[in-house]
Amino acid sequence: MQQALVLVRPLLRVAQPGTRPRIQHLRSRFVPKRSFLTSPSLAAVYRRPVGKIQVVTIDDKIQQSFKLDEKIETRFVREKKDNKLCEPIDLYELLRQIDRTDNHVLQLSKPGESEAIVQVVQRKDLIKRLNNKETAERQVKQAQKEKKPKQIELNWAISGNDLQLKMKQLEEFLRKGKKVELLLAPKRHQRKATPEEADALLKALREKLQEVGAAETAPMDGAILRQATMTVKIP
Repeated sequence: MQQALVLVRPLLRVAQPGTRPRIQHLRSRFVPKRSFLTSPSLAAVYRRPVGKIQVVTIDDKIQQSFKLDEKIETRFVREKKDNKLCEPIDLYELLRQIDRTDNHVLQLSKPGESEAIVQVVQRKDLIKRLNNKETAERQVKQAQKEKKPKQIELNWAISGNDLQLKMKQLEEFLRKGKKVELLLAPKRHQRKATPEEADALLKALREKLQEVGAAETAPMDGAILRQATMTVKIP
């Protein structure tokens, strides 16, 4: 019986030594064609925005800061005019009486009353009140910030150069009238200081305080070679 010899043609050509197999014709069957722009400068135009930018106008601030017009909760109000209270009037009647292009009905009394005390004010007056309010809030925050002590961190095993920088920073804060908190603590993964080094550091700090005329406002809180806090200030 004669045997039939069947030759199966491989899908991929055998690569010659030193060459790469040619499979580009197979890859193109499975990778879809890109129909969009690939230029970086043009593709950037089609990116979706990450978030919306919210613009707050002066009128938005006015509406958020004051109880005005239809936002007044009581149906009847008493208008304050010339430091006197008028007879109760329907809120919507009062709104019809004023020029609303530049005027508002402002609630003066706190919420919860049966008849709110109101005043007719111009928009420019509301802007002035808002500016005064924001200025007062900034002044309070600034005062709180100034009262908060400045903090300087020191390692018990601090080097001589770093100590000089910390001393200079300490002197600058103290001469500006600031209260300073010196936070002394060992640093992780660094050399631990010896008791002699810790004593020398405290001595150097106290000599600097004496030099600039400052003093500790309270005894040192904490323990040597562990965490400790010194609060100092020029009297």
